[in-house]
Amino acid sequence: MNEISTYYSDQDDGMTATIYYHSPYNDALEYFIQYKRDGECFYTETFPGRSIYYVEDAAENWALGIKVLP
Repeated sequence: MNEISTYYSDQDDGMTATIYYHSPYNDALEYFIQYKRDGECFYTETFPGRSIYYVEDAAENWALGIKVLP
């Protein structure tokens, strides 16, 4: 798993969303976000078949408080 970028919550509460990718098949990349509170992962969201732009938008929307996790 390779880290791409990290987004920080606007609430200044120690919460982050870090985007990663891995390559389970030859050239295919799969992106996922690990949502963390004080460094501990509390939720992982996968994005099969989605572009990095889609995943970055999801992380940014979460950081801005637009996206609510289940």
